[in-house]
Amino acid sequence: MRIKTRLVLVHSLLLLLFLAPPLAGVGFTQSPAPLEALNIALWPEYDRPEVLVIFSGKVAEDVPLPASLSFTLPASVQGLNAVAYLDEAQGGLLNVPEFEFVEGNDGKVLSFTSPSRQFQFEYYSSDLLSTDGAVRTLAYSFTPSADIAALTLDVQQPTTAQAFTSDPPPSATQDRQDGLTYALYEMGAVPAGESRSLEASYTRSTDQLSLDAVAGVNIPSSPEQTQVVSGGGGLRDSLGPILIAVGVLLLTGSLIYWFWSQRAVVVPEPASRRSSARPRRSSRQSKKPSGASQSTAQPAKDGTLAAYCHRCGTKFRDDAVFCHACGAERRAD
Repeated sequence: MRIKTRLVLVHSLLLLLFLAPPLAGVGFTQSPAPLEALNIALWPEYDRPEVLVIFSGKVAEDVPLPASLSFTLPASVQGLNAVAYLDEAQGGLLNVPEFEFVEGNDGKVLSFTSPSRQFQFEYYSSDLLSTDGAVRTLAYSFTPSADIAALTLDVQQPTTAQAFTSDPPPSATQDRQDGLTYALYEMGAVPAGESRSLEASYTRSTDQLSLDAVAGVNIPSSPEQTQVVSGGGGLRDSLGPILIAVGVLLLTGSLIYWFWSQRAVVVPEPASRRSSARPRRSSRQSKKPSGASQSTAQPAKDGTLAAYCHRCGTKFRDDAVFCHACGAERRAD
């Protein structure tokens, strides 16, 4: 009994150790992973009157995968267009199966786990761009939750934008294949909790969106000109949940077996009860009544002895005092 209980406990402990790595990867809050690089693209008046904000980053090489990531975004952000990671095997972006987007102390917090080192997410913001007649002002600030080795920003200048200025001034200006001009900013290394800000302004005499103005031109959907594809990364992304499910089933089976074995144990009957449950016939046969030392039966004074037992009908032996079959006393006939 004790050996069986110990085996069940050891088996349960081994299952818990087996489940610890996948549980740690999906169920516990981890510190955000440091980034090797992060680029924040700001596209005002691109396909909406708001500003499209695109984060594209890479996790540091010494961080084990999957990597836990967290970003604090403005409280005004209503939702996310996409949260994705780069599938190096397929060469495209795949949607992250699950992410968390909740209220935080300084805004809304996006948290997700990336199975790849490169990731991307995007959203629209209506608070970054203000309009005063023909003058547009873009004000942006970002505070990372983890260390960033190299932070860069780029601002897409809308079509017909003029007198573009910014603080700080751009590190470079680039004309791309989409026909638009981009101002690039190298912010360098940024430790967690330290903010970086950018303010830019330009004049524009029209409210036409840049996407409509350059219709027919091959415009990328992101700085990497990649497309977010629905779906997960196959078996490797599902391996953690599969291991957890199998482990839970095995643990449940072990507990059920343990309870069943407890109920199925046969408790030996005490010797005193076994001895008392013996047939009366055996006990009567083992005892010899007083006077049993006589070798022959004594007939009654008023008759002869019965030839057959009154209890079981067995024929008595000639000199028997008791029935040799059931032990009943021989009566007078």
